[in-house]
Amino acid sequence: MKVLVIASHIDDEVLGCGGTIKKHTKAGDQVYVVFISSQCSKRFDEELINTRKSHAKNAADVLGIQEIFFADHPLIMLDTIPQLDIVTSLERIIFDIKPEVLYCHYDADMNSDHRIVSQAAMVWCRPSKTPFLKKVLFYEIFASTQKFDPNYYVDISNEIEDKLAALSVYSTEINAQTRTLDTSRIVAGYRGAEINTAYAEAFYLYREII
Repeated sequence: MKVLVIASHIDDEVLGCGGTIKKHTKAGDQVYVVFISSQCSKRFDEELINTRKSHAKNAADVLGIQEIFFADHPLIMLDTIPQLDIVTSLERIIFDIKPEVLYCHYDADMNSDHRIVSQAAMVWCRPSKTPFLKKVLFYEIFASTQKFDPNYYVDISNEIEDKLAALSVYSTEINAQTRTLDTSRIVAGYRGAEINTAYAEAFYLYREII
C-alpha cells in the first residue's frame, strides 16, 4: 500500500503522525512525505533550511520512509503566493505516487501555513480527481490545531520510541515547549488514554472507501 503524508513544515510529519508512519512502514507499506514550506524566507536563511532538510532525511531513515519531497515554497509565507502554485506542486507528486492513503493537516489551525496546505490538499481529495485515493485523514499539531474532535485513533504504543527518536533528530526544533520530547510523549499518552492504550495518535477521518 502507498501512503502520502503532506506536511507544511519540516518536522510536522513526525509531530502529527510519526508513530503511524512507523506502523505503516513496519507493515511493509511505502510511505512518502512532501514538505510544502521548505525554502528560505525573510526569517529563515539558506543555511538553516539546509540543516532542516538534512534532519528531515535522517528522520525519514528512522521511520523507514520511502522518499521525501521538498516543494520549496517559502517558509511562513504561503499566504503571499497563489494557492494554484501550491495545488500544482502537489499535483505531480500525488499523481506520480497514486497513494491509497493520505494524511494532511486539519484545516482549523492557528498556523496559516497549516490551513493553506490543508485547503490545497483538499483539491486533490475529491473522488473524481483521485479515484485511487481510498482514505483521507487529518492529523493534529499540538498547541496549533484548534477545534480538533478526533474520530480515528492509531495505537502507537510499540512505535512511540521511534516517533521520539525521529523527533530528536530535529535538534533545531525541539527546544520549543510545545515540541519537546517530553511534551510529545505526554500528548501521545493523553490520546492513548482516550482509547485505553499506552500511546496513540489521533486523527479526523475525512473519508474512507471500502
